Amino acid sequence: MATPLAPALLTLTPRCAAAHRDDASRCEGPRAVVRVIDQHGSEATGCVHHAAVLYASLVRPRVYPSPGHTGAAIEVYRRAQMLQPFAFQTATAA
Repeated sequence: MATPLAPALLTLTPRCAAAHRDDASRCEGPRAVVRVIDQHGSEATGCVHHAAVLYASLVRPRVYPSPGHTGAAIEVYRRAQMLQPFAFQTATAA
């Protein structure tokens, strides 16, 4: 039985911890620019792209920049405001 190509690529290309396993998109920039924390205190470190998707999908999330990435948390917040929760599930192929 053949496996889908996207999961195979994900095992070859490490992604940030904020990337959902069903989201096949690549990281944007460094993989550890912010920490996204949910309402229960669980956290994930991620790139701006995946952190924004995660932030948009959580209830009462918080986002903090990693040292040396001062503007990254604001960028994640702004991007998340334009996304639906779990945006990768409704994205259409170009």
